[in-house]
Amino acid sequence: MPDASWTADAPDAAALRALAAQLMTPELIVFPVRHHSPACAWQLRQLLAATPVSAVLVEGPRSFTRLIPQLTHAQARMPLAVYGYCVFKAQGDRPARRYAAYYPFCDHSPELVALRHAAVHGLPARFIDLDVAEQASQDPQDLDDELARTGLDERHLQRSQYLGHLARRLGCRDHEELWEHLFEAPALTRSLPEHMSDLVAYCQLSRSEHTDDELRADGTLAREAEMAAAIGEALAERAAGAGPVLAVVGGFHAVVLPALVAAGTLRPVVKTAAIDDQASALIRYGQERLDRLNGYGAGMTSPAWHQGLWERMLQRDKAGVAVGARLRQEQTLALLFDIAAELREKHRLPLPMPTLAAAYEQALRLAALRGRDAPLREDLLDAVTSCFVKGELDAEGALVLAVTRRRLGGQAVGQVPPGTDRPPLLRDFEARARRQRLKIDDPQPRRLVLDLYRRPDHRLTSRLLHGVSLLGVPLATRVAGPDFVNRLGLGKLQEQWEYSYSASTEAALVEASVYGTTLPLAVAQRFEARLQRLVDGEEPRDAGAAAALLVQACVLGLHDHVRRVMATLVQVVAEDATFESVATACGVLGLLWESREPLEARALTEVPALLQSSYQRALFLGRSLQGAAGDGSGLIEAMSRLRELLTSAAGETLDASLFWDLLDHLQSHHDLALIRGAAAGLRHGGGRLDDTALQALLAGHLQGGVTPAEAVAFLRGLLSTAREAAWQQPRLLDTLDARLREWDESAFVAVLPELRLAFAEMTPKETDRIAQAVAGLHGQGDLGRLVRHDLDAAEVQAHLARSAQLLERLRADGLEGWLQA
Repeated sequence: MPDASWTADAPDAAALRALAAQLMTPELIVFPVRHHSPACAWQLRQLLAATPVSAVLVEGPRSFTRLIPQLTHAQARMPLAVYGYCVFKAQGDRPARRYAAYYPFCDHSPELVALRHAAVHGLPARFIDLDVAEQASQDPQDLDDELARTGLDERHLQRSQYLGHLARRLGCRDHEELWEHLFEAPALTRSLPEHMSDLVAYCQLSRSEHTDDELRADGTLAREAEMAAAIGEALAERAAGAGPVLAVVGGFHAVVLPALVAAGTLRPVVKTAAIDDQASALIRYGQERLDRLNGYGAGMTSPAWHQGLWERMLQRDKAGVAVGARLRQEQTLALLFDIAAELREKHRLPLPMPTLAAAYEQALRLAALRGRDAPLREDLLDAVTSCFVKGELDAEGALVLAVTRRRLGGQAVGQVPPGTDRPPLLRDFEARARRQRLKIDDPQPRRLVLDLYRRPDHRLTSRLLHGVSLLGVPLATRVAGPDFVNRLGLGKLQEQWEYSYSASTEAALVEASVYGTTLPLAVAQRFEARLQRLVDGEEPRDAGAAAALLVQACVLGLHDHVRRVMATLVQVVAEDATFESVATACGVLGLLWESREPLEARALTEVPALLQSSYQRALFLGRSLQGAAGDGSGLIEAMSRLRELLTSAAGETLDASLFWDLLDHLQSHHDLALIRGAAAGLRHGGGRLDDTALQALLAGHLQGGVTPAEAVAFLRGLLSTAREAAWQQPRLLDTLDARLREWDESAFVAVLPELRLAFAEMTPKETDRIAQAVAGLHGQGDLGRLVRHDLDAAEVQAHLARSAQLLERLRADGLEGWLQA
């Protein structure tokens, strides 16, 4: 329930009617809309058919006016979007910051309906909002260069307490269903005055919840002052006796604009001296990105649903047929047929015609029950869930709902008209991609194999693909080959990629224009931003991550950045007090030194000295190790990585005796049996611990006074670094077998998870070898079925615990003899 503090300020019905009347005068029509609403677009279309206007003004950055001819071009196919960005200059210690926003348009956007009308009738038309850079300057502290915003934001309406309370009163689940219930469903049967009156009430109720201070802080008042000043200028230019000026703006702004215009509001002064670069472009957009469910703040949910309704409206209107509830019923039935067809043909889901008929009947009855003359998308969704889903909602239902939402959302992609200016970054990428013989003229998936060691031109292609990946552009996925940053697949000589160029690729490249006008510049700026976060401490100053950043610079071909990265890495290594991360840095530096050829890092002559100092610091930190983070696997991995480094060409100049001394110290003094076992395994593998000494250590843990948990932890650590001991040490299995027989069932159940982990890294062949040896200990030929794919570890553990409880009950009742029967 709304509280009295804000219900007391709610405007009364008389005030709302008076406000609605102010929006439509002979000189000026301020038409309130919800962006991309078919209902608003339809009512605007009816208004334009009945009222000859003299000029068209539309909410949106005023610099977009130059794009109106392209946006209204006969060959433009929606959805399209105007993408605008700006870059703030670096100031002092603050790096350059970026702001970007999308302004999408679809066929049922009221703004586009108005602009197309102006183009057909030769009327002056322009956008009237603050430019992108000016809007960004309103709150420069809130900039985030990771995400492009929606320029047509509806957060004020979506967060309204009034509207939330109204939704609950009307049985609507959210703001979206409320909007469709109040405006989309009755749009075809209500008059323009009724629509305007209700929309004014809807927006003014939400507006009354916000103070001027709040709206000033988020830039709303400055934007409205700009729009009011632009409307005033258009009124001044209007010829005597001409039709009214039409201003199509978001409803939240529309309710205050008549008063601002009447007051002669001046254009706000917005300082943009800190702007270093700004640009905008018309780009292709997709229905999937237009959907509110996918994060678009001003989108209508399920754009394909609304596009279908809009097309049916236009067809009926063109044919002179009255539009009404029948149209929405036809749309519901058509979509049910489409959903059923995909489920049958693609997913082999049986959906007989009676089921389809039942779903349609249910959608109609749900709409009637909810006070609607025809179904909304929510009614269709509920009918599909009830009639098409026969099994569990989380299983079969997930598939059905995914298909339904995809059909409602749509997959259509727009097309810009011929001659549209293409952003420099997009042109630069296309030129480089074609030079590297990438196929980007169609969306066909392709596979690419690059020989990094022998083909310099293949290295250039690799850098291009890694670069667009860094920019977040959906183009290519590396599926095989060496991964120098993550130290995977290093034994492979060829890098394999799968790539496909699509509209999403193009849109993301346009979005990446915020970082630069060429691909190398954009990649360098994006990498520099990541490096700066590490320098500023916005990301953990982890030596391993800093070393990986150095390798990534080489992978990307940013060799002019490596000096700064190395300087940062030196500082981070000196500051990092974590053995695992410094040891990781050592491994990365060793890899970098050995991979100088494919990474073209031959000039990095400082790497050996940095490796030497990092190695010494890792060993120093290792001396003070007591516990271990997490389950200890990170510490074991770090120890193993240093061992691998010493066996490589890069580690030949390092003092190996320091490492062996560290392992001797950890084996003798570390608190955790897991780490003591891992150190012993490494020493045994390096010839520093003979078989007899290893057997004595193992026997001491398995047969000595330590707890079963410690004994198994030592075994797990040993096998994690020297798993060959399981079959090369004949007495290991004998000792373990004897120890297991000594433990009672409760002790065995308690250590079983750790015991399973001890052997988890064994290959199937190694597991079979151990099983054969264990079977021999008990005079058996084999152990039978070793793997149960129908059970997971948690289930096995639960069964064991339940068995222990049952045994305890039988003992308590004196029935333990039954177990011998």
